[in-house]
Amino acid sequence: MTLRRHELAGSAENQYRISGLPTGEQAVIAEFPIHGWRILRWNDDWHGNWTGGYPTFEAALAALHKEISLTLA
Repeated sequence: MTLRRHELAGSAENQYRISGLPTGEQAVIAEFPIHGWRILRWNDDWHGNWTGGYPTFEAALAALHKEISLTLA
């Protein structure tokens, strides 16, 4: 699985939509100045909450990849 980031048009700096997720799933990774990089993940059945507090975008993306891999296993 290859996850890719796409800048969110019209949004604040450092917010990215993530593609390459399993069918029906969506995710955004954004930087919160005090809390670091956080992940929001959802699908048609549920809407998640912001999670994490990663030091970099890459760390947040790696955590998302691991989380998805665990749910697919």
